[in-house]
Amino acid sequence: ITCGASFGALHSMNLFLKRPDLINGVISMSGVYDLMEYTKGFYDDQVYFNSPMHYLPNLSDPWYLDHIRRSNHIHILTGSGDYEDPEASRRFSTVLHNKGINHELDVWGPEWKHDWPTWRAMLPAYLENRF
Repeated sequence: ITCGASFGALHSMNLFLKRPDLINGVISMSGVYDLMEYTKGFYDDQVYFNSPMHYLPNLSDPWYLDHIRRSNHIHILTGSGDYEDPEASRRFSTVLHNKGINHELDVWGPEWKHDWPTWRAMLPAYLENRF
């Protein structure tokens, strides 16, 4: 599996979606899956093809979709405290759902901020209980 927090959540999800033949799953914590949130409005093919919120709704290649759908380990986690964006995770969860991709969305409470203590709690909990 691949795993990441914050900007790393986008990277880990993007890597999994591009190489589902090599990576069996992903744990993405506190991510925003629209790369334009980071590019301040800049948009080109490189942004499109590295922004899961943009390319995944249009992905139609059966090879990729079949490999992605085989995973039992697509976990999207977020807190809802300071500096978190749980709506970004919910929006991406909707994209996955619309593509028929099984996944788990877990939104933790407002005491879980966008910070290392949150991710230090999330990752062991998921490794212990899901793998």
